[in-house]
Amino acid sequence: MSRLPRRERSTYLRGVIKNKRMKAQLKAIGLLGTLKPKDTGVPSNTEELLNQVFSEFSKQGVETSTIRLVDHNIKHGLQTDMKDDWADILNKIIEADIVVFATPIWWGQPSSLIQKVIERMDQVDNEYMMSGTSPLTHKVAGIVVTGHEDGVQHVVGTLANALTWFGFTLPPEMAAYWVGEAGPPMDQDAEKRRKNMATNMMVNTMAKNLYRYAKMIKENKAMLYA
Repeated sequence: MSRLPRRERSTYLRGVIKNKRMKAQLKAIGLLGTLKPKDTGVPSNTEELLNQVFSEFSKQGVETSTIRLVDHNIKHGLQTDMKDDWADILNKIIEADIVVFATPIWWGQPSSLIQKVIERMDQVDNEYMMSGTSPLTHKVAGIVVTGHEDGVQHVVGTLANALTWFGFTLPPEMAAYWVGEAGPPMDQDAEKRRKNMATNMMVNTMAKNLYRYAKMIKENKAMLYA
């Protein structure tokens, strides 16, 4: 390479750097637990806050995709293969570097759809306990929560507890949330959330921490899996 003319050498080096970046590109998947099907056209605060996090990821070149759980056939149960959509969804989770669990709060609890995802991961967890290895190990997880009144700390704690036992890596400040006032009207929720300084700060911090941890893990896989 040292014998190449300066211009060709510069072009060569840019190509090498570009190829390294392409190889190191991170993938993030969002599991959206809104109860609002896409075809209803009803806005989802949870979806919008998830998209805000993904917008920050895009600035770092992270490839993002969202699975709207309500639009998929996911049966109640504990097995991976139940002749529904779950096995395909699980494969997409395994292919990702970052997994964001996005849920509204219903009666102080995570969405029933997010809870169903946790339950359907049970077989993976059982296999992990039997073999000592899991396809979820070192996946970086984050949590997005929206709702009214209260319940955020409980929801984050409930999900974080399950995710850490599944083998996910949970960085510091890996959650972002917004909760509104008690009761209706709720037509101004989105506007209030967008202006909320604390929520916007959480989004930025969460996105940075998930990206940094996922990047460190991807670049040091040989050491982590030794």
